[in-house]
Amino acid sequence: MRDIFLVAIIFIGMLATLRYPFAGILLWTWFTVMDPHQGAFGFVTTAPLNLIIAVVTILSWIFSKEPKPRSFDLTHVLVFAFLVWITFNGFFAVDPSWSWPIWNITWKTILLGLLISKFVTNKVRAHALIWTVVVSLLYYGIKGGIFTLVTGGGSHVLGPTYSQIGDNNTLALATLMVLPLVNYLRLQSASRWISLGLLAAMALSTVSIVGSYSRGAFIALGGLSAVAWFRARNKFIYPIAAAIIVIPIFLFMPQNYFDRLDTIKTASSDPSFHGRVVAWKVAWSYATEHFPFGDGMAGGQLPAVFNHYFPSEETHAAHSIYFQVLGDNGFIGLILYVAILVTAFSYCSRIRKATRGINELHWAYELTGMIQLSLFVFCLGGAALSMAYYDVLFINVGLLSALRTMLATSSRANPKFSATKAISGFASVQGHSYVPD
Repeated sequence: MRDIFLVAIIFIGMLATLRYPFAGILLWTWFTVMDPHQGAFGFVTTAPLNLIIAVVTILSWIFSKEPKPRSFDLTHVLVFAFLVWITFNGFFAVDPSWSWPIWNITWKTILLGLLISKFVTNKVRAHALIWTVVVSLLYYGIKGGIFTLVTGGGSHVLGPTYSQIGDNNTLALATLMVLPLVNYLRLQSASRWISLGLLAAMALSTVSIVGSYSRGAFIALGGLSAVAWFRARNKFIYPIAAAIIVIPIFLFMPQNYFDRLDTIKTASSDPSFHGRVVAWKVAWSYATEHFPFGDGMAGGQLPAVFNHYFPSEETHAAHSIYFQVLGDNGFIGLILYVAILVTAFSYCSRIRKATRGINELHWAYELTGMIQLSLFVFCLGGAALSMAYYDVLFINVGLLSALRTMLATSSRANPKFSATKAISGFASVQGHSYVPD
């Protein structure tokens, strides 16, 4: 029954896509972020629905009257170069039959980010995209928060099976990434009830993060709280409000949760941390010996690679977005990946600087600030997790590029704000004018 219901939703969504291609972007985003097919039990769990949605969306866009900007910025160049490189590197993978299926998932994620940079042409579309991401992840945040409360915090919160966020650690980081976006929608909402509902959802999602028992998420949550406090306008009310929510959560958790957190102090002797360090050494060693190539997507987890360097060790995932990319795609892949992150942070700061104090563009100022927090927590928490190709990362990157295009061509933007001087110095926008609603 779940299979039929899901297929029906996708079918209706694709019919809408034929008329409005942006509907396909929202459908694609929902499907890739939420992984709803993993909640079913029949044929949809293995059917190539994501590929079908992608193909229908792209073809609908090509044959539609939707504006097709010809401009490119630094984000497009770097993301496209990264996609080309990981594809080329795949031919040199240790075991192509192992790596290509993972690549097959990754390229669709990267392509979605590129298309978002072209499809999101106004404030309404930007908000629709954010709501899609937020609702998709709040489902697991709220569900995990309730689960933690019902079980007394005695069990780990897990995500959907066979997905990027199926593990307790990855789900916690994904939930952390979406919290700033939830807060943005809360601040933008004109409805008091929606604002209160989003605040409650944030509280339950925080419970879910704690209930994941993820030590990395605990550190990332602390980092996010510190940066948010530093940027808060009222630095006295913020910690009081945070304490009202966070302190009861930690008081609610059982002793074994705090026993797990205590292992952070003795990380050097912790078996889990030891496995991470060994996996990092494997990635570094392979990339150094086989420069400029890596071992292919998740190739470092293969015994032929891992045990070549550490014969007596059990194979481990990279457990770091940086070492994951290094091991998978070599130093060139890592350089491109870090360049994408640096460019995204640069766009955030430049867009905020250009829109500060402009009432009509205050939404863009607030949005880029929240995306900046989302990227920050990803870079911090991802240092100990294998989530380098996570969907929300490339969605954020694509959205920032779209905001850059909108604001660079907006007649209401700061006169000093231009595509060449204020943003990247790489390319100017041509052909289309996108004015925020």
